[in-house]
Amino acid sequence: MWKRLKVAAIGSIVVMMATTTACGRGNVSPNNAAPTQNPTAQSGTGNMQSQSLSQAGQGTKLGNDDAVVPIKVINNVNYVAARELIQTLKFQSNWEAGNQKLLIGDNDANFEVTMNSTKAMKDGAEIRVSQPFIKEGDSAYLPVSALADLFQEDMSYEVQNGQLLIHAAPVAPIEREDDTDPRGNTAELKFGDDPTDPFKGEGTGANPASMPQDEGDLEVWASTSHEEVIPVLKNIDMNAVINKGKQYLGVKYLFGTGPYPQTGKFDCSTFTQYVFGKYGVKLPRLARQQGLQGQLVSRNSLRKGDLMFFYVPGRFKTNKTIGHVGIYIGNMQMLHSSPAPKDGVQISNIDKPYWKSTFLRARRIAY
Repeated sequence: MWKRLKVAAIGSIVVMMATTTACGRGNVSPNNAAPTQNPTAQSGTGNMQSQSLSQAGQGTKLGNDDAVVPIKVINNVNYVAARELIQTLKFQSNWEAGNQKLLIGDNDANFEVTMNSTKAMKDGAEIRVSQPFIKEGDSAYLPVSALADLFQEDMSYEVQNGQLLIHAAPVAPIEREDDTDPRGNTAELKFGDDPTDPFKGEGTGANPASMPQDEGDLEVWASTSHEEVIPVLKNIDMNAVINKGKQYLGVKYLFGTGPYPQTGKFDCSTFTQYVFGKYGVKLPRLARQQGLQGQLVSRNSLRKGDLMFFYVPGRFKTNKTIGHVGIYIGNMQMLHSSPAPKDGVQISNIDKPYWKSTFLRARRIAY
């Protein structure tokens, strides 16, 4: 039997390796100890679409397209190797050796787990699990009992015969920006500009000389505390915001990165947070948190400066949770920081099946 897990946005998978598609800090890949299989009688499920792995040591593909991650018993507790789970879900990860913390997510680090601790962060909020996250040699392990707490909304799974079975999506997603798919060309998925956008056109925006400088502006960076970062809808020059953002074209992407003045890099949500922070709009740290701010906007009434939110496709993870954010700049163009198709801050044409089919919502955080 399997039950649905709706996993919230930022929790914890422990692993020391980097994978594809997500925003977070630096990525480090440790060697993964081969887990041993031990029969169990647990079950659970969550909503998750992703891709199955067929290579030894990375899960096994079943005839029904489920992905299999072996369960290893450590100190009489059932664990799964973080690396294998992350690879299966096509998350990204980063290992912070100094504080023994593993960061996990799509295009930013929605989940943080601390080794030898029951503490984790999920969508910017601290949670506690019943069994500790541990590290054996170069491998990080997540307790099976914590998977529901962390990933209920990110995957669908069950535990059976000493294995974690992760269920595939009924329809394989488009996984690359230039993939063609008729599903992404339907009329209801078409994007459109709001003809009443006050900043429509190629306005020059504010005088660059009056724009804030980058050096030392750490006040732009907000903590993950929801109470401290609620933005206020306010009048700002969206052409100035966009022009400011374009100044960072080519700045490299780094999953889970820290403040730009310190690291010189962005992930998807730190880029939007930083650019809007220059104009007094304080956004939370993570894309999933930012997706709750401001006012909901129709996909066919977009204005310059609207934040656009997408899921990051994977065969075994959900298509309902936010994994990426960018800034709409008009004329079917989006300014964003991403690991692909280029590495870093870039402008993408959203009038493609990939962006149309992975779009979740748009939010207007300022006028």
